[in-house]
Amino acid sequence: MKYVYPVVFSPDADGFCVYAPDLPGCVTEAADYADGIGKIREGLCGMLYILERDGMPVPLPSDPLAVEREADDLVSLVDIDTDAYKRRVGSRAVRRTISIPEWMDDLASQTGVSLSQITQEALRRHLHV
Repeated sequence: MKYVYPVVFSPDADGFCVYAPDLPGCVTEAADYADGIGKIREGLCGMLYILERDGMPVPLPSDPLAVEREADDLVSLVDIDTDAYKRRVGSRAVRRTISIPEWMDDLASQTGVSLSQITQEALRRHLHV
């Protein structure tokens, strides 16, 4: 899924405190805006991925103009792609049974070929991921 959430950059002595008001607990520290966007995006991706995975409701993003903030704070929008996040970090292996000819299995064993790796590479090509 793709989302866009407002985040708040609140200046502090070391740079910024960056938080997502729609997802309590999604807070990070950053030296600058680029660092903050990267860190808060990673945090948001992780939280939203867990909510999706566990079948929990995903909070609707607030209107950025309605986000409460201090006078020095900046509200920005961050785009989130949980599908891309899953492909990057959600790589928990699952066991599947496949059938191949015995001679292929023998040859693969003799040459040290990883059937798991070959299968994953073929599926990535076939699925265009």
